[in-house]
Amino acid sequence: MEKRVIKVEIRERVRIDKYLAKELRNYSREFIKVLCKNKFVRVNNKFVEPSYKVCAGDIIEVEIPQRKDYVVGKIENIETVYEDEDLLVLNKPALLKVHPAKKFDNDVTLIDLLYNKIPMVDERLWPLQRPFLVHRLDKETSGVIIVAKKPQIQLELSKQFQQRKIKKIYRAIVSNAPKTNSGEINAPIEKHGNISFVGPLGKEATTLFKVLSKTEKFSYLELYPITGRTHQIRTHLKFINCSIIGDIKYGGVSKIEGKKIPRPMLHAYSIEFYHPRRQQWVKFIAEPPEDFKFFLSYLSLE
Repeated sequence: MEKRVIKVEIRERVRIDKYLAKELRNYSREFIKVLCKNKFVRVNNKFVEPSYKVCAGDIIEVEIPQRKDYVVGKIENIETVYEDEDLLVLNKPALLKVHPAKKFDNDVTLIDLLYNKIPMVDERLWPLQRPFLVHRLDKETSGVIIVAKKPQIQLELSKQFQQRKIKKIYRAIVSNAPKTNSGEINAPIEKHGNISFVGPLGKEATTLFKVLSKTEKFSYLELYPITGRTHQIRTHLKFINCSIIGDIKYGGVSKIEGKKIPRPMLHAYSIEFYHPRRQQWVKFIAEPPEDFKFFLSYLSLE
C-alpha cells in the first residue's frame, strides 16, 4: 500500500480529482475518482468525493492500494489450450471473473492470475485497466478465451472481433428443445441495467443453433453468435423458450430432481481467428468442465 500526504498550496479552489491527477502524475484522473469513491482519500481527516474542492492549507492523505495487496492466486490450475510469444488461449473455469470490477474487492480474477505470467501488465491501474484482454466471458461461463501478450496483438485481434471475423462456438444444456434441429434466431436485444431482453427498440442480434442431442425435457445445443450483444445467447434462448439450465436470471431451472445446478450450463467451446504473426487461420477447442459433463450424463444427453 503506497501512502502519500500532500499539503495544498494553490489559492483557488479546485476539484480534488483534478488536483491529484496533476500531483500524482503516474495515475489518471479516472483512477483518482475510483480512489475517492472507495474511501482511500481524506482531506483534513475526512473522506471526500471526487467533486470535493480543495484549497490552500488542506491536508490530503491518499492511500494507493496495489492489486497484490488484495488478491493471491496462481494460474497453474487453469488449462492452457495454446501459448506462443504473442498470445495465450485458456480454458477459463466457471465462476472466475475475467477482470476486476470498478471497485476494490477481494475477488481473484483471470487478470490477477496473469500478472506473474505477463509481467508488462501495469498493476497500478488494476481497477480500470483491461490489460491485453481481447474479449470477455461472463463470470459463470466456462471455456475458451484469448489473452494477448502484446498491445499490438490485442489491437489486431480486437479489430477482428469488431469486423465479426472471429468465429465462436458455444455449447449449452437447455430446457425443452427448439422447434427445428437447426436454425437462426433473429431478435433485437435491448438492455436495462444488467438485464438484456428481446425488444423492438433493441440492437440487431443473430444467433445460429444446432441440436446435438435431446430428450423429452432437455436438449444439448451448439450455438454460433453472429453478433456480440450482452448476454445474447442467454437472452435468445429464453426468447425461444429454451432457457439454459441453472440460468435463473434468464428463466432457467435451478434444480433438476433435487440436484442443484451450480451455474448456467453454458460453455465457450471453440474460437477461430486469424493469427497476426503466423498469418494463418487457427482454431482452438476447450473441453467442457466436469460440472457440465455431469449434467450431460445425468440428463442422457451425451
